[in-house]
Amino acid sequence: MSQGNGFGKNGNGLSQNGDAHPDVISIHSHLKKNGQATVAPGKEPPSNGHANREQLVDFSAVRTQKLEEKRRKTERIFFRNLLGVYTLTGETKMRQIELVDISEEGCSFQVPFSVDTPWPTQSNDLPIRMYFSPDTYLELRVKIVNSRPYIENGDRYVRYGCLIDQSLGSYECYQQFVKFMHLYSNCSHRDLGDVSVFYL
Repeated sequence: MSQGNGFGKNGNGLSQNGDAHPDVISIHSHLKKNGQATVAPGKEPPSNGHANREQLVDFSAVRTQKLEEKRRKTERIFFRNLLGVYTLTGETKMRQIELVDISEEGCSFQVPFSVDTPWPTQSNDLPIRMYFSPDTYLELRVKIVNSRPYIENGDRYVRYGCLIDQSLGSYECYQQFVKFMHLYSNCSHRDLGDVSVFYL
């Protein structure tokens, strides 16, 4: 009785005269017909390392984009609900503004567009107060470097891009606040209401 592994008497897919065994040819033809790669006996399959690297890059880019979207969304919720931001328009007058984005170098904010009540100052150097409680605030100075019209949920705004004055003593506190917001947006979880609170 001949001993083998199902690929001919020599066990390597070849007949005794060195030709490819008919069973091997049949298997290769079937795989090729069905769109599957075939590999000659004794050879390694082609490497797809380049494709894997491209796939990893794509996943990394998508993850980075998702984290950035989450950060911006988390910050906007914080700015709208927990932080009051105002700019001084005179010695005793303030106007509320809405922060859109913050970084260690600058920030952007928006105000509703109005023909009757345009931006109430001609200066590009503005003091800003960030109220963390009704009677305490962090004061900053910003320089407006650009502005553009913007429409959000059907409402018209004017958005301003600013540079933060880093010479003030309050800048270090602002810098730590920016770092906190970035870390919080990455680590925070959405409350799904699946846990009940009991008050004693």
